[in-house]
Amino acid sequence: MAPHSPIELGQLNYLAYSEAVGGLTHDGRPMPAWDDLGETVQGGWIAGAASVADHVVGDQATAEDRPETNR
Repeated sequence: MAPHSPIELGQLNYLAYSEAVGGLTHDGRPMPAWDDLGETVQGGWIAGAASVADHVVGDQATAEDRPETNR
C-alpha cells in the first residue's frame, strides 16, 4: 500500500474529527466541507496530520533499532 500524501492525511484527519463530533462545530453549526475550509485551515489540518505521521514513523524506526528482549 502506498503511503498517503500529507494532504490526504489532513483530509482524513478532518473527516475523522467531523465524524467524532457529529459533523458540528463547537457552537452547534454544521462543519464545512473540506473544500470549503480555505487554504489556511486546510493547512492546519495537514500540518497536524503530518506531524502525527512523522511521529509514528519515528517511533517505528526507533522500535526497529531496539534489540528484541523476548527471544
